[in-house]
Amino acid sequence: MERALCLWIEDMNKKCIPISGCAVRQKAKYLYERFRERHEPESSGGQFTASKGWLHRLKARYGLKSIKITGEAASADHEAAAAFPQEFKKLVAEKGYHPEQIFSCDETVFFWKRMPIRTYAHSSVRQAPGYRAWKERLTLVLCSNAAWHTVEPGVLYRAKNPRALRHKSKDALPVFWQHDRKAWMTSTTFMEWFRHCFVPEVKKYLQQVGLEFRLLLILDNAPCRPEAVSYENRRVEVVFLPANTTALLQPLDQGIIRFLKVSYTRLVFDRIRAALDADPDLDVTRRWKLFTIADAIEFIKVAVDELRPATVKACWKNLWTGGALGSHALPEIEGEIEKVVDAAKEIGGDLSELCAEEVEGHIRDYGEEPTDEELEDLVQTSTEEEAEEEASSNQAMWTVPRLREVLRAAQALQEKIAEYDPQVERSLKVNRTISEGIEPLRQLLHELQKKTKQAPLTMFFPRALAAQDPQPSTSSATPSCQ
Repeated sequence: MERALCLWIEDMNKKCIPISGCAVRQKAKYLYERFRERHEPESSGGQFTASKGWLHRLKARYGLKSIKITGEAASADHEAAAAFPQEFKKLVAEKGYHPEQIFSCDETVFFWKRMPIRTYAHSSVRQAPGYRAWKERLTLVLCSNAAWHTVEPGVLYRAKNPRALRHKSKDALPVFWQHDRKAWMTSTTFMEWFRHCFVPEVKKYLQQVGLEFRLLLILDNAPCRPEAVSYENRRVEVVFLPANTTALLQPLDQGIIRFLKVSYTRLVFDRIRAALDADPDLDVTRRWKLFTIADAIEFIKVAVDELRPATVKACWKNLWTGGALGSHALPEIEGEIEKVVDAAKEIGGDLSELCAEEVEGHIRDYGEEPTDEELEDLVQTSTEEEAEEEASSNQAMWTVPRLREVLRAAQALQEKIAEYDPQVERSLKVNRTISEGIEPLRQLLHELQKKTKQAPLTMFFPRALAAQDPQPSTSSATPSCQ
């Protein structure tokens, strides 16, 4: 029970939600009763009171000194949020930072495989034996500057080498890949992201735009932000937002994260719709079960790429009042939500009546507070997780036969399109797109073929060199002397 309680405290602090000692004690008593009912229904032990003394000992046992447990839960600090933008504007002017040199970072937790609550897929999978909701959890790390450039998104997952990625090079993924057993950002994983993702990429970006590697990084005051980050790189000035102002000032929280989650949901629905178009007998639940973390990574990358410059710039409005960004309205997300609703209607079934309000609720569910079942799952040792970790690190590789097989399939597809489509102009357009998309693989095939042709020539080098070595003469048994 205590371990589950500590996970709940960590989650609240990560989201910068102040919690009081009274709230912790109430949650402890609730979890205690729940765990006892499920695991010791016949127990008649003494009552657990969750006293103040117990809370003090809990903090000592689990090292919760850095966890913020306040006297009274507080809401967003509007007074601090109103004063900080002027201080920020003054700092930018004094240091002479350009919009390209000002970055903001935040992360969001969401359950990447959740379906809208009204769907059969949601209820049937949740009730399936062995279902673990926490396995769907990941932390998405986002970072962008005031000039709309977005750093490669980071994905923090519970497994280091999940089955869906066991043949993939983690360094070649379209995201910065990290792992943590609980899929929660910690000070260690944050510093890893800062050193190996943020600094190298921003240094390269600023060089490309012709600016000095000198920048300002804005962070919230979550517990996973170590103070050491302020001294990690002398070229990076770190500014922490005032406590309880993230929801009001953090640019990524002003619409970017929400926009990404809506786009992600639309991409999921588009994938399901495409699968049903190809196989009308395939039901939504079966297709949903085929989703893997590899699909989630793909959707995340596409959603980030779909961010519009105006969307990113507008989200800096609250923090950088009257800055160099001009006036932009906050992103209109209603249009994106309507796209999700339209895709749901085309899928049909129990998704056909999905409305905009339910999509909004679904987006909020991506990062909601862990349920009691999920907290219990997190404290249990799962053999499924161990089974999913693959010892083999063999990566998939292109070979000449594999490339030829793919190119033949692409050629067959183009021929079918040209044969079946009555509109020549449309089939030409589609086939042209296929040819352009497959061109990198065609070039790779030519490169591999050249290497294959050159290989046999090297086999003769040792033999040729050996033939040039001086050999003893056999014409005479005794050498002649001059």
